[in-house]
Amino acid sequence: MDGHMEMSKYYVMSNDTDAKDPIIALKSSSIPFTSELKNCPMCRKPLRDINRYGRIVRRAWIDEATKKFIVWANAQFVPLAARMAQVEARLRDSVSQTPAMNTPTSQPAELSSAFGRLSLEPLLVAGPRNEQINIICKAQHKNNRYRDISLLRTNISRFLRDVDEAEQPISRIHALVEDARKRRGVTTELTDIPSVLQVRNRFLATVLILRCDYAILCDFITHRGKGASGGNLRNFHLDLVVNREDCEKLVTESQSRHQPAQEVEGLLYWARFVALERGRSAKLSEVDMNALVDRARDQLQSARHICNAHRGQTAGMLEEVSEAEKMLRDATFYALVTNEEKAAVYAAMAQSLRGTGHWYHCINGHPFTVGECGMPMQTARCPECGAVVGGNNHQPAAGVTLAADFEEFGR
Repeated sequence: MDGHMEMSKYYVMSNDTDAKDPIIALKSSSIPFTSELKNCPMCRKPLRDINRYGRIVRRAWIDEATKKFIVWANAQFVPLAARMAQVEARLRDSVSQTPAMNTPTSQPAELSSAFGRLSLEPLLVAGPRNEQINIICKAQHKNNRYRDISLLRTNISRFLRDVDEAEQPISRIHALVEDARKRRGVTTELTDIPSVLQVRNRFLATVLILRCDYAILCDFITHRGKGASGGNLRNFHLDLVVNREDCEKLVTESQSRHQPAQEVEGLLYWARFVALERGRSAKLSEVDMNALVDRARDQLQSARHICNAHRGQTAGMLEEVSEAEKMLRDATFYALVTNEEKAAVYAAMAQSLRGTGHWYHCINGHPFTVGECGMPMQTARCPECGAVVGGNNHQPAAGVTLAADFEEFGR
């Protein structure tokens, strides 16, 4: 039975055939998504209740819970991304249908002159990002212009909390184990958690909520800027330092996690927030703002280099870099439109991690599934790291590892 359960993969075994128990010691931590919950070869019943194989069974349970988390998170994110595109389209359409909103954005001097003629108390949009959005929504509360996108933002924020590493199955198990160890006086720390923690959907949700904030700010600055009464344009100032700091955190973590697409997104939004604040800063002098604009141009150059180095993972993003550069150069704002490449990625996400077929991982540990018979017949590139995924003639490509069939758990 030990051979059937492949105990040698998890334990150092003795060569002494006369030993009462051949297990000598634990091997290094088992590799995630390699454990399979096997059945008894005689009666076909699961072996989950045999204490001797408890470590293997628990490893398989953790892997299966993580797979279910990945499938759930993917199923939740794709509709949010699709809804974001719909909400942005409605904002753009409402602008084109309302004559009062056709204020050109490429003439900041005229806008500044119009604002200067007003006697209204200036509106300050500053502080944490949630507070910024609340300030803008209150200024527009009579026409409920941002009701839909605010509700969407709330849903994305909730999703972002749900996919945080602390909420994932392995983290919850780790917390329980740590608590039990402390109660027993064990002081050594567990260090093998990051290998199975999933960050992909947290990065995607972080970018999506940045997109929400940019869409609201851009629409408010460009077309609205009205007081609560819905009357004349209201003077306002911006302080988006918190927005830029959040973008910097995204860039730093994306670099450490080898996520070039999310790194580019962070650089893009950093520059976009600078463009929005330009000419409306509540704190920065003209000299400081010019220095910030120069830094934004450098950020976009870095984004361009990343796009050129990782074309597969950043498809369509070079055009966004060019648009952001034009924003800084011409002081013209652009409402974001989901490019065709991103739309194709989201559509593929709806199919690639749906829990059917067989589960695989690329050489860098990013999960994907193969449908139909579950065996690969063609190769592609991992959308997260660019590594080869799939395979040919039912054989996985080099570096691609097979995980236990999603449907096998619990049989």
